[in-house]
Amino acid sequence: MNDLPRVSYLGPEATFTHEAAILRFGEEAALTPEQSIDDVFDEVEGRRSRWGVVPIENAIEGTVNITLDRLLESPLLVEGEICLPIDIHLLTNAGSIEEVERILSHPHAVAQCRTWLREKAQGVRVEQVLSTSLAAKMAADDPKLAALGSRLAAEYYGLKILEEKLDSEIINVTRFFVIGTEKPERGAQSKTSLFFELPNQSGALYQALAPIAERRLNMTKIESRPSRRVAWEYVFYMEIDGFAEDETIAQGISELRNMADFIRVLGSYPVLEKERTIS
Repeated sequence: MNDLPRVSYLGPEATFTHEAAILRFGEEAALTPEQSIDDVFDEVEGRRSRWGVVPIENAIEGTVNITLDRLLESPLLVEGEICLPIDIHLLTNAGSIEEVERILSHPHAVAQCRTWLREKAQGVRVEQVLSTSLAAKMAADDPKLAALGSRLAAEYYGLKILEEKLDSEIINVTRFFVIGTEKPERGAQSKTSLFFELPNQSGALYQALAPIAERRLNMTKIESRPSRRVAWEYVFYMEIDGFAEDETIAQGISELRNMADFIRVLGSYPVLEKERTIS
C-alpha cells in the first residue's frame, strides 16, 4: 500500500467524501483523510499526495464555495468528477427506535431527514455534530444513541441500519472533484470547467455567452464569485459538457478568450456516476 499514490480527501473516515474516494480509487488505495478542504489542496500542491477529493456541489445545498474559491487561487487542475447519490440511514446498536434517546448528525443530514424525524422520531432529541462520521462513531459507543449517516459509516463503526433511506423524498446527489496536476484522458462522459472575468460593462456576459449558444454547447453550470482582489468585481465559473479539444468547444473558448480580461481552463475530465440503488 505504501507504493500506491497517496490520495487526500476531506475527512474524517466514513464520510460521503471518503465513499466518493473509494468509488474512484478503490478500497486498497492509499486514502488519507484531511481536516479541511484547504488541507487537501495543500497536500496535492505540495506533491505529498498525487490526487485530492473534495466536494464541489450538493443538489440541495448548492455549491461548496470554499472549493470553488480555492480552485480559483490554485494551480491545480480538475482531473475527474464523481457523482455520488446520498442516501441517509438511521444507524444504531439499539433494537428499536423506542430505545433511542438521541439522534446525532451533521446539520445538512438533519435538514434532509426532517420529515422522517418529525413523523417517526417524535420525542427523540436531535443534536447536530461536525460530521455524519462523528455521529456514527458516537453512536457506536452508546446504544442509546443513533446517527443519521451512510451505509459506509454503518460498516466502518459496526452499527446496524435500523431504518433505510430516511431522505427518500429528496433526490440528493453530491458532486466531488478529483484534483491533481496532470491532464486526464477523455472519458465516455466528459466535462470542461473554466473561470473567466469580463469587463465591467453593460451586456458583457450576454456577449460572452454568445459563442457558447451559437455552437449549441451544453452549459451545465454558471455562477459568479467575488474576485477577492477588488470590491464588487466578480469572476464567472462555467461548466460545459464535452472535452476542451473538441472542435466546437475549442472554438467557443477561443472566442470567449478574446472578450475576457482573464480566463483559465481548470481542465477537461471524465465524469464517474454511481447509480442509485433501489430498495
